[in-house]
Amino acid sequence: MACAPLAARLQAALDAAVDAQGLPGAAAAVDLGGCSFRGAAGVANIEPRTPMKPGDLFRAGSITKTFISTLVLMLRAEGALSLDDAVSAHVAGVPRGEQITIRQLLNHTSGLFNYTDTDAFLSAVEADPTRAWTPEELIAFSAAEPPYFEPGRGFAYSNTNYIVAGCLVEAVSGEPVVALLRARILESAGLASTYLDGAEPAVPGLVHGYGSYGGELVDTTSAADPSSAWTSGGLVSNTGDLTTFFVRLLGGGLLGPAELAEMTTWVGALPADARGYGLGLARRASPVGATYGHGGSMWGFVSASYRAVERDAAITVLVNHEEGNVEAIVDDLLRVLKGP
Repeated sequence: MACAPLAARLQAALDAAVDAQGLPGAAAAVDLGGCSFRGAAGVANIEPRTPMKPGDLFRAGSITKTFISTLVLMLRAEGALSLDDAVSAHVAGVPRGEQITIRQLLNHTSGLFNYTDTDAFLSAVEADPTRAWTPEELIAFSAAEPPYFEPGRGFAYSNTNYIVAGCLVEAVSGEPVVALLRARILESAGLASTYLDGAEPAVPGLVHGYGSYGGELVDTTSAADPSSAWTSGGLVSNTGDLTTFFVRLLGGGLLGPAELAEMTTWVGALPADARGYGLGLARRASPVGATYGHGGSMWGFVSASYRAVERDAAITVLVNHEEGNVEAIVDDLLRVLKGP
């Protein structure tokens, strides 16, 4: 495959998408066969105006969930837990924890209310954006609301599930989740630009994230302390690291066949354009067939990273505007792979 012409077409598609959506900027990575594209468009900071670079760092949001699910499945492979264990066997203080299983946490069938959708949490963050949060405080916001349904009786995407999963990893391993994440995944896979924000020293290079308010772009990079997302969405990374992670994960480099089979057992649709959700992994239709991966959003940022299983292609797109349609850019770039 001729890589240079493909890279030129991918860069043109990325430039066009950023212009069409009126975004500050975006970065993208596409790996296909022997070709590896790393591109950027727009700006990483509006004032002073700073061009976006392919290796710049973004808040990855809920892509964090795939990393945490991987840790849980590693512990399962070692016999430290069963996916059918009651949450209460490992973590105290979770509403109906004796009825909710670890599997139900990871595939969002627990019924636990999403703490980030509670008025109390949003008001508290707005009142003090710099406040550091404990996992127990975040779970308490959820506990104050009625569950969506009885455990196992429905599907509702909830960040609370992965705050509890972070507590679970710590309880079962006896280590801080950030230490396990670094030793088992980040260092193992060579992800030198990825870190759990608020829990370990930052890697330089985080771009500015923006929202649109009153027709003006507003810097929302620090709208909330990163502890408010923790293991549900606190990772910072770049396109290269995230692409490497999903290629390695889905290629069997982090989990064995039994754990990958669990991760890719789908329970139902997440957004309208998704086909299903497994254990911290989404399955989504695309112009080149089914893709496995995850999306995410944080104040000022949206993200998506997938592997196209039928095409053996991997793609990551990161945007520094919270209203950016990152999935549309993913599809724009994947259409380029279908071209001549």
